[in-house]
Amino acid sequence: MVTVWYVYPQWRKVSFSIIAEHHIAELQKYMRIYTVDELALPNIYPFSDPLIILHPLFYPMVKYARHIERIYNRIHGIIGVDVADSDRITNLAVSITNYCEAIIVPSKWSRDAYVNSGVTTPVYVIPHGLEKTYFEKPKEIKAFQDLLKLKQERKLTYLLFFCWHSEYRKGLDLVLKVYDRIRQERKDIVLITKFMTKEGKPHRIIRRLGGIIIAGWLTEEQKLELYDLCDIYLGFSRGGGFELNFLEALARGEIVVAADRGAWTDYLPDFCLVKSHPCPYVLKDNPIHCGRGAEIDVEKAVDKVLEVTDNLEDYKARVREYVDKVIKKNYTWENIGQMLYNVIKKYI
Repeated sequence: MVTVWYVYPQWRKVSFSIIAEHHIAELQKYMRIYTVDELALPNIYPFSDPLIILHPLFYPMVKYARHIERIYNRIHGIIGVDVADSDRITNLAVSITNYCEAIIVPSKWSRDAYVNSGVTTPVYVIPHGLEKTYFEKPKEIKAFQDLLKLKQERKLTYLLFFCWHSEYRKGLDLVLKVYDRIRQERKDIVLITKFMTKEGKPHRIIRRLGGIIIAGWLTEEQKLELYDLCDIYLGFSRGGGFELNFLEALARGEIVVAADRGAWTDYLPDFCLVKSHPCPYVLKDNPIHCGRGAEIDVEKAVDKVLEVTDNLEDYKARVREYVDKVIKKNYTWENIGQMLYNVIKKYI
Protein backbone atom coordinates (compact mmCIF):
# COMPACT_ATOMS: atom_id res chain seq x y z
CA MET A 1 0.00 0.00 0.00
CA VAL A 2 1.31 3.43 -0.94
CA THR A 3 1.94 5.84 1.94
CA VAL A 4 -0.21 8.98 1.70
CA TRP A 5 0.99 12.33 2.99
CA TYR A 6 -1.46 15.21 3.33
CA VAL A 7 0.57 18.42 3.27
CA TYR A 8 -1.23 21.59 4.31
CA PRO A 9 -0.68 24.75 6.42
CA GLN A 10 -0.90 23.62 10.04
CA TRP A 11 1.09 26.60 11.33
CA ARG A 12 -1.81 29.04 10.84
CA LYS A 13 -5.58 28.85 10.58
CA VAL A 14 -6.75 29.76 7.09
CA SER A 15 -9.55 28.51 4.87
CA PHE A 16 -7.23 25.98 3.21
CA SER A 17 -6.28 24.42 6.55
CA ILE A 18 -9.91 24.23 7.72
CA ILE A 19 -10.98 22.37 4.57
CA ALA A 20 -7.85 20.19 4.67
CA GLU A 21 -8.65 19.03 8.20
CA HIS A 22 -12.14 18.01 7.10
CA HIS A 23 -10.60 16.07 4.20
CA ILE A 24 -8.15 14.34 6.51
CA ALA A 25 -10.84 13.38 9.04
CA GLU A 26 -12.94 11.79 6.29
CA LEU A 27 -10.06 10.06 4.49
CA GLN A 28 -8.89 8.52 7.77
CA LYS A 29 -12.10 6.48 7.75
CA TYR A 30 -10.75 4.65 4.69
CA MET A 31 -6.95 4.76 4.89
CA ARG A 32 -3.96 5.82 6.96
CA ILE A 33 -3.08 9.45 6.34
CA TYR A 34 0.15 11.08 7.51
CA THR A 35 -0.19 14.84 8.00
CA VAL A 36 2.71 17.16 7.25
CA ASP A 37 2.90 20.88 7.94
CA GLU A 38 3.52 22.83 4.76
CA LEU A 39 6.50 24.56 6.45
CA ALA A 40 8.19 21.17 7.00
CA LEU A 41 8.04 20.20 3.33
CA PRO A 42 11.41 21.71 2.30
CA ASN A 43 13.15 19.80 5.11
CA ILE A 44 11.78 16.34 4.27
CA TYR A 45 13.56 13.82 2.05
CA PRO A 46 11.18 10.89 1.49
CA PHE A 47 12.23 7.23 1.40
CA SER A 48 8.74 5.64 1.40
CA ASP A 49 7.63 6.67 -2.12
CA PRO A 50 4.63 8.62 -0.75
CA LEU A 51 1.67 9.99 -2.63
CA ILE A 52 1.57 13.66 -1.62
CA ILE A 53 -1.76 15.47 -1.40
CA LEU A 54 -0.68 19.10 -1.56
CA HIS A 55 -3.28 21.59 -0.29
CA PRO A 56 -3.07 24.27 -1.54
CA LEU A 57 -1.09 23.39 -4.63
CA PHE A 58 0.25 26.56 -6.21
CA TYR A 59 1.79 28.53 -3.35
CA PRO A 60 4.03 25.76 -1.96
CA MET A 61 4.94 24.54 -5.45
CA VAL A 62 6.33 28.00 -6.19
CA LYS A 63 7.87 28.61 -2.78
CA TYR A 64 9.54 25.21 -2.49
CA ALA A 65 10.11 24.57 -6.21
CA ARG A 66 13.79 23.61 -5.93
CA HIS A 67 13.24 21.12 -3.14
CA ILE A 68 10.21 19.55 -4.81
CA GLU A 69 12.26 19.16 -7.98
CA ARG A 70 14.96 17.34 -5.99
CA ILE A 71 12.53 14.88 -4.40
CA TYR A 72 10.19 14.49 -7.36
CA ASN A 73 11.66 11.13 -8.43
CA ARG A 74 11.39 9.82 -4.87
CA ILE A 75 7.62 10.23 -4.54
CA HIS A 76 4.71 8.26 -5.94
CA GLY A 77 3.06 11.40 -7.24
CA ILE A 78 1.31 14.65 -6.32
CA ILE A 79 -2.42 15.30 -6.11
CA GLY A 80 -3.00 19.03 -5.97
CA VAL A 81 -5.96 20.55 -4.14
CA ASP A 82 -6.68 24.17 -4.99
CA VAL A 83 -9.26 26.62 -6.39
CA ALA A 84 -9.77 29.09 -9.22
CA ASP A 85 -10.73 32.53 -7.94
CA SER A 86 -11.29 33.81 -11.50
CA ASP A 87 -12.27 32.25 -14.82
CA ARG A 88 -8.63 31.75 -15.94
CA ILE A 89 -5.32 30.77 -14.38
CA THR A 90 -1.88 31.90 -15.54
CA ASN A 91 0.59 29.98 -17.67
CA LEU A 92 2.72 29.54 -14.55
CA ALA A 93 -0.20 27.86 -12.78
CA VAL A 94 -0.89 25.64 -15.79
CA SER A 95 2.77 24.54 -15.88
CA ILE A 96 2.61 23.60 -12.19
CA THR A 97 -0.34 21.27 -12.79
CA ASN A 98 1.84 19.24 -15.17
CA TYR A 99 3.71 17.91 -12.13
CA CYS A 100 0.49 16.43 -10.70
CA GLU A 101 -1.25 13.12 -11.23
CA ALA A 102 -4.58 14.81 -10.59
CA ILE A 103 -6.10 18.10 -9.48
CA ILE A 104 -9.02 18.46 -7.07
CA VAL A 105 -11.12 21.63 -7.12
CA PRO A 106 -14.36 22.46 -5.26
CA SER A 107 -16.57 23.65 -8.13
CA LYS A 108 -17.37 23.38 -11.82
CA TRP A 109 -16.36 27.03 -12.10
CA SER A 110 -12.84 26.12 -10.95
CA ARG A 111 -12.63 23.07 -13.21
CA ASP A 112 -13.74 25.10 -16.22
CA ALA A 113 -11.14 27.77 -15.42
CA TYR A 114 -8.37 25.15 -15.34
CA VAL A 115 -9.46 23.32 -18.47
CA ASN A 116 -10.07 26.53 -20.45
CA SER A 117 -6.61 27.74 -19.43
CA GLY A 118 -4.96 24.65 -20.90
CA VAL A 119 -4.66 22.19 -18.01
CA THR A 120 -4.44 18.62 -19.34
CA THR A 121 -4.02 16.84 -15.99
CA PRO A 122 -7.31 15.23 -14.82
CA VAL A 123 -9.36 17.75 -12.83
CA TYR A 124 -11.96 16.42 -10.36
CA VAL A 125 -14.75 18.45 -8.77
CA ILE A 126 -15.17 17.66 -5.07
CA PRO A 127 -17.20 20.36 -3.29
CA HIS A 128 -16.86 21.49 0.29
CA GLY A 129 -19.24 20.01 2.84
CA LEU A 130 -21.12 20.79 6.01
CA GLU A 131 -21.20 19.30 9.49
CA LYS A 132 -24.44 17.62 10.53
CA THR A 133 -25.09 20.49 12.95
CA TYR A 134 -25.96 22.67 9.96
CA PHE A 135 -29.03 20.52 9.35
CA GLU A 136 -30.23 20.47 12.96
CA LYS A 137 -33.01 22.67 14.29
CA PRO A 138 -31.95 26.11 15.53
CA LYS A 139 -31.03 26.33 19.19
CA GLU A 140 -31.57 29.17 21.61
CA ILE A 141 -29.54 32.23 20.65
CA LYS A 142 -27.18 33.02 23.51
CA ALA A 143 -24.19 34.89 22.10
CA PHE A 144 -26.27 37.51 20.27
CA GLN A 145 -29.22 38.03 22.63
CA ASP A 146 -28.96 41.81 22.32
CA LEU A 147 -29.26 41.62 18.54
CA LEU A 148 -32.19 39.22 18.84
CA LYS A 149 -33.96 41.56 21.25
CA LEU A 150 -33.36 44.52 18.93
CA LYS A 151 -34.72 42.57 15.98
CA GLN A 152 -37.86 41.53 17.81
CA GLU A 153 -38.58 44.94 19.34
CA ARG A 154 -38.12 46.89 16.10
CA LYS A 155 -39.39 44.15 13.76
CA LEU A 156 -36.18 44.23 11.72
CA THR A 157 -34.96 42.16 8.81
CA TYR A 158 -31.27 41.32 9.19
CA LEU A 159 -28.89 41.12 6.25
CA LEU A 160 -25.61 39.27 6.83
CA PHE A 161 -22.23 39.64 5.12
CA PHE A 162 -18.94 37.94 6.01
CA CYS A 163 -15.72 39.69 5.02
CA TRP A 164 -12.77 37.88 6.59
CA HIS A 165 -10.32 39.06 3.88
CA SER A 166 -10.09 40.00 0.16
CA GLU A 167 -12.53 42.91 0.35
CA TYR A 168 -12.68 43.51 -3.41
CA ARG A 169 -13.08 39.84 -4.32
CA LYS A 170 -15.76 39.43 -1.65
CA GLY A 171 -17.62 42.45 -3.05
CA LEU A 172 -17.54 44.69 0.02
CA ASP A 173 -17.89 47.79 -2.17
CA LEU A 174 -20.99 46.29 -3.80
CA VAL A 175 -22.48 45.51 -0.39
CA LEU A 176 -22.00 49.13 0.67
CA LYS A 177 -23.67 50.44 -2.50
CA VAL A 178 -26.64 48.10 -2.16
CA TYR A 179 -27.08 48.78 1.55
CA ASP A 180 -26.89 52.54 1.02
CA ARG A 181 -29.73 52.38 -1.51
CA ILE A 182 -31.80 50.04 0.62
CA ARG A 183 -31.53 52.34 3.65
CA GLN A 184 -32.85 55.22 1.57
CA GLU A 185 -36.12 53.28 1.31
CA ARG A 186 -36.26 50.99 4.33
CA LYS A 187 -35.01 51.64 7.86
CA ASP A 188 -36.27 48.25 9.02
CA ILE A 189 -33.55 46.43 7.06
CA VAL A 190 -30.24 46.27 8.95
CA LEU A 191 -26.89 44.94 7.76
CA ILE A 192 -24.73 42.86 10.09
CA THR A 193 -21.16 42.58 8.81
CA LYS A 194 -18.60 40.14 10.17
CA PHE A 195 -15.05 41.49 9.94
CA MET A 196 -11.84 40.26 11.55
CA THR A 197 -11.02 43.85 12.62
CA LYS A 198 -13.02 46.28 14.75
CA GLU A 199 -12.29 49.52 12.89
CA GLY A 200 -11.75 50.76 9.35
CA LYS A 201 -13.25 52.98 6.66
CA PRO A 202 -15.95 50.45 5.63
CA HIS A 203 -16.80 49.92 9.30
CA ARG A 204 -17.53 53.64 9.66
CA ILE A 205 -19.69 53.67 6.52
CA ILE A 206 -21.72 50.70 7.72
CA ARG A 207 -22.27 52.22 11.16
CA ARG A 208 -23.28 55.55 9.60
CA LEU A 209 -25.91 53.68 7.58
CA GLY A 210 -27.28 52.03 10.72
CA GLY A 211 -25.44 48.75 10.29
CA ILE A 212 -23.84 46.55 12.93
CA ILE A 213 -20.22 45.31 13.07
CA ILE A 214 -19.13 42.00 14.59
CA ALA A 215 -15.35 41.55 14.81
CA GLY A 216 -12.97 38.71 15.61
CA TRP A 217 -13.04 34.95 15.32
CA LEU A 218 -16.32 33.12 15.92
CA THR A 219 -16.75 29.64 17.33
CA GLU A 220 -18.85 27.24 15.26
CA GLU A 221 -21.69 27.67 17.77
CA GLN A 222 -21.55 31.46 17.45
CA LYS A 223 -21.45 31.26 13.67
CA LEU A 224 -24.53 29.03 13.64
CA GLU A 225 -26.35 31.47 15.92
CA LEU A 226 -25.47 34.36 13.62
CA TYR A 227 -26.80 32.52 10.58
CA ASP A 228 -29.98 31.67 12.48
CA LEU A 229 -30.41 35.26 13.63
CA CYS A 230 -30.20 36.74 10.14
CA ASP A 231 -32.61 36.47 7.22
CA ILE A 232 -30.75 37.29 4.00
CA TYR A 233 -27.10 36.63 3.18
CA LEU A 234 -25.42 39.00 0.71
CA GLY A 235 -23.26 36.76 -1.47
CA PHE A 236 -21.73 39.50 -3.59
CA SER A 237 -18.35 37.90 -4.35
CA ARG A 238 -16.85 38.63 -7.75
CA GLY A 239 -15.09 35.28 -7.74
CA GLY A 240 -13.82 32.47 -5.57
CA GLY A 241 -13.47 28.74 -5.80
CA PHE A 242 -16.56 27.85 -3.74
CA GLU A 243 -17.61 30.44 -1.08
CA LEU A 244 -18.48 28.15 1.83
CA ASN A 245 -20.26 30.91 3.77
CA PHE A 246 -22.94 30.97 1.08
CA LEU A 247 -23.61 27.25 1.53
CA GLU A 248 -23.58 27.52 5.32
CA ALA A 249 -26.06 30.40 5.29
CA LEU A 250 -28.33 28.55 2.86
CA ALA A 251 -28.31 25.40 5.01
CA ARG A 252 -29.39 27.46 8.02
CA GLY A 253 -32.39 28.82 6.13
CA GLU A 254 -31.12 32.17 4.90
CA ILE A 255 -31.94 33.44 1.42
CA VAL A 256 -28.57 33.93 -0.27
CA VAL A 257 -28.66 36.71 -2.86
CA ALA A 258 -25.79 36.19 -5.30
CA ALA A 259 -24.64 36.77 -8.88
CA ASP A 260 -25.85 34.38 -11.58
CA ARG A 261 -22.27 33.43 -12.52
CA GLY A 262 -19.67 31.90 -10.24
CA ALA A 263 -18.80 28.80 -8.24
CA TRP A 264 -21.86 29.19 -6.00
CA THR A 265 -24.26 28.45 -8.88
CA ASP A 266 -23.37 24.77 -8.32
CA TYR A 267 -25.44 24.75 -5.12
CA LEU A 268 -27.62 27.88 -4.90
CA PRO A 269 -31.20 27.68 -6.21
CA ASP A 270 -32.08 29.81 -9.23
CA PHE A 271 -34.48 31.94 -7.20
CA CYS A 272 -31.49 33.28 -5.22
CA LEU A 273 -29.53 34.45 -8.27
CA VAL A 274 -29.39 37.96 -9.70
CA LYS A 275 -28.20 39.30 -13.06
CA SER A 276 -24.47 40.02 -13.19
CA HIS A 277 -21.90 41.72 -15.42
CA PRO A 278 -18.37 40.56 -16.26
CA CYS A 279 -15.66 42.35 -14.30
CA PRO A 280 -12.12 42.65 -15.70
CA TYR A 281 -10.35 41.00 -12.77
CA VAL A 282 -10.97 39.36 -9.41
CA LEU A 283 -7.44 39.56 -7.99
CA LYS A 284 -5.45 42.26 -9.78
CA ASP A 285 -1.91 41.31 -10.91
CA ASN A 286 -2.17 37.92 -9.22
CA PRO A 287 0.47 35.35 -10.31
CA ILE A 288 -2.10 32.52 -10.37
CA HIS A 289 -5.62 33.86 -10.87
CA CYS A 290 -5.51 36.17 -13.91
CA GLY A 291 -9.05 35.94 -15.29
CA ARG A 292 -12.33 37.77 -14.99
CA GLY A 293 -15.16 37.43 -12.51
CA ALA A 294 -18.84 38.27 -12.22
CA GLU A 295 -20.12 41.45 -10.61
CA ILE A 296 -23.69 41.46 -9.33
CA ASP A 297 -25.92 44.17 -10.79
CA VAL A 298 -26.43 46.68 -7.97
CA GLU A 299 -29.93 47.78 -8.99
CA LYS A 300 -31.11 44.20 -9.48
CA ALA A 301 -29.60 43.24 -6.13
CA VAL A 302 -31.47 46.06 -4.38
CA ASP A 303 -34.71 44.96 -6.04
CA LYS A 304 -34.08 41.34 -5.02
CA VAL A 305 -33.38 42.15 -1.38
CA LEU A 306 -36.54 44.26 -1.16
CA GLU A 307 -38.61 41.57 -2.88
CA VAL A 308 -37.31 38.88 -0.53
CA THR A 309 -37.93 41.09 2.50
CA ASP A 310 -41.53 41.68 1.45
CA ASN A 311 -42.08 37.94 0.90
CA LEU A 312 -39.74 36.59 3.55
CA GLU A 313 -41.76 33.64 4.83
CA ASP A 314 -42.45 32.41 1.30
CA TYR A 315 -38.75 32.56 0.41
CA LYS A 316 -37.76 30.85 3.65
CA ALA A 317 -40.18 28.01 2.90
CA ARG A 318 -38.66 27.62 -0.57
CA VAL A 319 -35.16 27.54 0.92
CA ARG A 320 -36.14 24.88 3.48
CA GLU A 321 -37.60 22.70 0.73
CA TYR A 322 -34.49 23.13 -1.43
CA VAL A 323 -32.13 22.32 1.45
CA ASP A 324 -34.09 19.15 2.26
CA LYS A 325 -34.11 17.98 -1.36
CA VAL A 326 -30.65 19.02 -2.56
CA ILE A 327 -28.19 20.20 0.08
CA LYS A 328 -28.71 17.51 2.73
CA LYS A 329 -28.19 14.77 0.15
CA ASN A 330 -25.10 16.17 -1.53
CA TYR A 331 -23.15 18.43 0.82
CA THR A 332 -22.43 16.54 4.04
CA TRP A 333 -18.77 15.93 4.85
CA GLU A 334 -19.47 12.19 4.89
CA ASN A 335 -20.56 12.31 1.25
CA ILE A 336 -17.64 14.53 0.32
CA GLY A 337 -15.24 12.14 2.05
CA GLN A 338 -16.52 9.23 -0.03
CA MET A 339 -16.04 11.28 -3.22
CA LEU A 340 -12.53 12.22 -2.14
CA TYR A 341 -11.55 8.64 -1.37
CA ASN A 342 -12.88 7.47 -4.73
CA VAL A 343 -10.45 9.85 -6.42
CA ILE A 344 -7.43 9.19 -4.19
CA LYS A 345 -7.65 5.40 -4.51
CA LYS A 346 -7.15 5.67 -8.26
CA TYR A 347 -3.60 6.88 -7.66
CA ILE A 348 -2.33 4.57 -4.90
